[in-house]
Amino acid sequence: MTQKPIRFPTPQTIEECLRMQAHFVGIPRITKKSYMEFYRRGKNMQVLNVGWITNVVDSGLKDGQGRMPSLKEVEDNINLTETIQTPLTKHQWKNSLHEMINMVTDNLITEENNSASEATDTVEYPH
Repeated sequence: MTQKPIRFPTPQTIEECLRMQAHFVGIPRITKKSYMEFYRRGKNMQVLNVGWITNVVDSGLKDGQGRMPSLKEVEDNINLTETIQTPLTKHQWKNSLHEMINMVTDNLITEENNSASEATDTVEYPH
């Protein structure tokens, strides 16, 4: 059974992007001590093809493109605080990231298997 993707409202500002990122990366406050880890975790997610910043916020992006906040955008928002459900230690983040990688991998395998079975269903065999 294929899971439907969860849809989130498109952030309209850098601040909204940073607030959304805080929930996903488990860092509730951007500080001088935490900003590099906050930035790095965002880039980890970008590797997984996640990007909150779209052409709504960054006109240099094309439709369908997204990216995570730049280092400067994170630094410019030091002291931003967001109430999040579960802050994550580095160890917990690594476990969470591993789970995300496995989920993306499972989805790719499922899509590939579905494509292969659909192709097999439409093949005409000689009699």
